[in-house]
Amino acid sequence: MNRAAHLYRLQQLDQEEESLRRRLREVAAALGETPALREARQAAARAADEAHRWAVRQRDLELAVRGLRDEIASAERTLYNGSIRNPKALDDLQKKVLSLKKLQEKREEELLEAMIAREEAEDAQKQAQAHLAEVESAWRRDQAALEAEKGQLEGRLTEVGRARAALLSAIPREDLELYRNLRRTKGGLAVAVMRSGACTACGMEVPSGRLERARETDLFFCGNCERILIPEEAIP
Repeated sequence: MNRAAHLYRLQQLDQEEESLRRRLREVAAALGETPALREARQAAARAADEAHRWAVRQRDLELAVRGLRDEIASAERTLYNGSIRNPKALDDLQKKVLSLKKLQEKREEELLEAMIAREEAEDAQKQAQAHLAEVESAWRRDQAALEAEKGQLEGRLTEVGRARAALLSAIPREDLELYRNLRRTKGGLAVAVMRSGACTACGMEVPSGRLERARETDLFFCGNCERILIPEEAIP
């Protein structure tokens, strides 16, 4: 493997390492609770609170209606058992019974509304819980896949690191410095493939005379973009 081939291989390993690390960062960011999961859990909690609120409202109204019925029954017994003979007292008691019955009617209407609202709230709660279960199931599958991918990426990163370390020992220091400078100044691409007599990085054709001279050296450069060139057929 000549000098250009060594540097081209190093570039491949460096690019793969960068890609692996970039994907690892994405995987790390995706691990953990997602906004969709948090929203589904919050929606389920809100639905449960609403169902509980209406259940409490229904129970309170049932107690109120039961209390009014008992109070009306007691007042009517007093009204008709002859224990009260004063006409004004009887009139006041009759008015009280009438008022209690009106209040009872109002509370019964409110109770019916509360019962309907509770049923609707409980249906909404069931739907929210079902949606949460679906989101949690999908989230667990995704998390398992991400954890598996993370392990694969880390394993491949280790392999790339070993291959890179072994390759570096075969590259002269001056070549390595040249390669690093070009990668820094050429957008990460220090070595370009020459295909059909042209640089694939900038598209400039390499003059035939320059090609002849290139055969006499391990490193030659594009006359336009100044990257190291490696003929396609020389790629190992």
